[in-house]
Amino acid sequence: MASSPPPFCEKAMTRNRALRRTLVLLGMATLPLIVPVGAQQFSDRAKKIGFQLKCMCGSCSMTAAGCSHPGGEFSGPCPTAKGMLQEADQHVAKGETDEQIVQAFAQEFGTTVYAEPPKSGFSLVAWAMPTVYLVLGALVVIFVISRWVKKNASETTASAVAAPPIAPELLERARKLAERATED
Repeated sequence: MASSPPPFCEKAMTRNRALRRTLVLLGMATLPLIVPVGAQQFSDRAKKIGFQLKCMCGSCSMTAAGCSHPGGEFSGPCPTAKGMLQEADQHVAKGETDEQIVQAFAQEFGTTVYAEPPKSGFSLVAWAMPTVYLVLGALVVIFVISRWVKKNASETTASAVAAPPIAPELLERARKLAERATED
C-alpha cells in the first residue's frame, strides 16, 4: 500500500510549483526589455556607410554604425545614430552611390561628420604629418648620435697625443720650491 506524503511536503511542493510559475511569467514579461521586438534592421550598405560617418549625438565619438551610446539605450545605436542609418537607408533606396550619400551627410553636418578626414585638400596634412614627424625625429636622432661619435673621436685623439716635454730647469726649480715649502 502506497503511503501519501506528509501534509507539509504537499504544501512545499505546491509552493515550489507556484514559485516556478511566477519566475517563468516574470521571465517572459522581462524578455521584451532584453530583446527588442521589431528592432530596426538597417541594410548592410547603410551600415557600411555608417562606419564612415561619426555619430552626431554629441556625447560619444563613435561611428554611426558602431554607436552603442553608453548610458543610453540597452543595446544598439542611440536615436541620433539610428536616424543617420535610417537616412542612409533612404538614400540607398533612391539609388545614390556611397560617395553621394557621404557628401549629403557632409552638407548636412559639415566636415565633422567624417569618421576619418578625407584624403584630399587640407585634410592631407592630417595624413602626412605622422610620417613627417617620424622622418624628422629619425634625422634628429641620427644628427645627435653623429655629433656624439665625432666628439668622442676628437677627445680620444687629443688624449692620445703626448704632452710636450717639460724643460729640466723648470723641474729643478719646482723641486726646490717644494723643498722650501715643506721645511717651514
